[in-house]
Amino acid sequence: MFALARSRRNAACALACVMVFVGVARRALDARRPSGGGGERGRNIERAFVLRVDLKFMNVDDANALIAAWGEAADWCRANEEFLWHYEISRSDQDETGTTFSIYERYRSKEDYLRSHKESAAFKTFRPKMQALQDAGRLVVSGSSFIELGVGFVS
Repeated sequence: MFALARSRRNAACALACVMVFVGVARRALDARRPSGGGGERGRNIERAFVLRVDLKFMNVDDANALIAAWGEAADWCRANEEFLWHYEISRSDQDETGTTFSIYERYRSKEDYLRSHKESAAFKTFRPKMQALQDAGRLVVSGSSFIELGVGFVS
């Protein structure tokens, strides 16, 4: 009987330890996330630097080629730029020609964008390809940059 009580007590202690560990680990992981964290929708406190770049191609072939090159750059950035929190390209759902896109980039800071991302191998490989299309009149690029206000959420 004493052995059974002792094993239940040990099991209860083990379960409590696991629950504490899981809670500590979750808080540690959430603290490392840039904003929001997991399923919780937290406030944006980082004041991230955001770029929105709009692309209008003159033909679908150029769009497909540049998007493939951008995908390679995005893969490199995902593996090497922990300060780059969001890097996504989207096709317009309102342009039936399939030649209008927008890129959304979210960085920890403007300095990370200027001093690290723009000096990266990925940027230096991708940007001349985009510039060549612009110079040939086959791509129009516009966009804006922003500093988040910390009102809202990211999840």
